[in-house]
Amino acid sequence: MKKALAIAMVLIMLFTLVGCSSTGGNETPSGNDVPQGEGISGFDYTLIDFLANYDEFRYQDEINILYLVCTTFAEYFPASHAVWEPMLAEHNIKIDLLGPPNYTDESLIATLESALVTGKYDAVILYPITPQAITPMLDIVWDNYNIPIISYAFSPDTGSGHYYMGTSYYHAGTVLGESIIDYVDKNKDYFDTLDTIPVAVYKNSAGAEQYKRIVGAMDVLKADGRFSLIDEFEANGEAVCLAATETLLTAHPNVEVILTQIDNSAVGTYQTVNSGVYPNSEYLSIWGYDATGAVMSLMAQDGVDGYVQGSSFIDHQLAGQAIIEFVPIVVGAAKQGELLEFKKDEFDFLAELLASYYVTVTPENVSNYYKK
Repeated sequence: MKKALAIAMVLIMLFTLVGCSSTGGNETPSGNDVPQGEGISGFDYTLIDFLANYDEFRYQDEINILYLVCTTFAEYFPASHAVWEPMLAEHNIKIDLLGPPNYTDESLIATLESALVTGKYDAVILYPITPQAITPMLDIVWDNYNIPIISYAFSPDTGSGHYYMGTSYYHAGTVLGESIIDYVDKNKDYFDTLDTIPVAVYKNSAGAEQYKRIVGAMDVLKADGRFSLIDEFEANGEAVCLAATETLLTAHPNVEVILTQIDNSAVGTYQTVNSGVYPNSEYLSIWGYDATGAVMSLMAQDGVDGYVQGSSFIDHQLAGQAIIEFVPIVVGAAKQGELLEFKKDEFDFLAELLASYYVTVTPENVSNYYKK
C-alpha cells in the first residue's frame, strides 16, 4: 500500500509555544512583585501574558457571552462552542451560540439587537457576515448597553469590533502548505519519481479573507519548487466540487494534490475520487480547512491510506483558553464604563492572536480531535 513507507508522525503543538509569548507589554504593575504573566489577583495569563498588566479589571463574577456567528449551519461554530462551553464554565463564564435566521447582514444585526435588549449578555464574540456592516453598530451598542463586541478571526482593518481576537488567513494557508510538504516527504520514494507534483485548486475568490488561505498554501508549495499548478476552479461547496472533480480527473488523472478552500468542498471532492469511476493517482491527497466532523470522520474511517490527508483550523482548546484570559478583562473594564486602549504592540498581538493556534488535523492525529 502507498503508506507502507510512511513513518507515523507525532503531533507537535509548535504554535502553542508561539501563542504563549507576546511581543511586549510584560511589565508588572507598579508596586507588585508578581511573576511575568501572573496578575495581582493570582490569575496566570499563559497565552496573553501582557494581560497581567490589566488584571485590576478582571471580572470575578458570572459572565454571560453571546457567541453570534454568521450561520450555525457552518460546522466550525457549533464545534468550537461545544469545546468552549465546558472550558468556560469552569471559570464561571457562560456562552450561548446564536446565528441569524437568514444569512443576511440585516438578519444578523436584528438578532444582535434582540439579544442585547434582553440585558442578559456582558460581551459579544462576533463572527459577522460582512464585517463592515457592523461598524455603524459599534457606537450604538456601546452607548446604549456598555457591552463590548469582540470580533473573532477578523482584523482591526475590518472595523467589526471594539476589540479583536484576530488571525491571519494567509498564515493558515502556510500551515496547510507545510503539511502538504510533510505528506510528500513521507512518501518521498514515490514523489521523487515525478518530474513535478501536479496541484489543482478549488477556490472561492469572492470570499476574500478565506481565499488568503489558498494563497498562503500555494506560496509555500511554489517556494518548495517540486509542485506545479495544473488547474484552478472557481468551486465552492460539496455539489460544485463533486462536479469539478469529475472534470479535473477526466482532464488530469495524474493530479496529486487537490487543495480546497473549505472542508465542505473537500467532502464533495472525496465523493468523486472515492467513487472509482475516474482513474487517479494512488497517492492523490485532498486538503481543506476548519477540521469539520465530516472531514475528520473520513480521515478516521480511511486512515493513512485515505484520500483526505489534512485540514487546518484554529485549535478550539487554545482559542478557548484565550477567551478565558481575555474576556473577563474587557468585561470588567466595561462594567466600569471603559473601553481599554491597548499599547500598539499589545493591540498588534491581539490583531493576529489566533494565527498562533493553527494546527493541521491529519489521519495520524485525528483521534486527538475527533470523537465518534
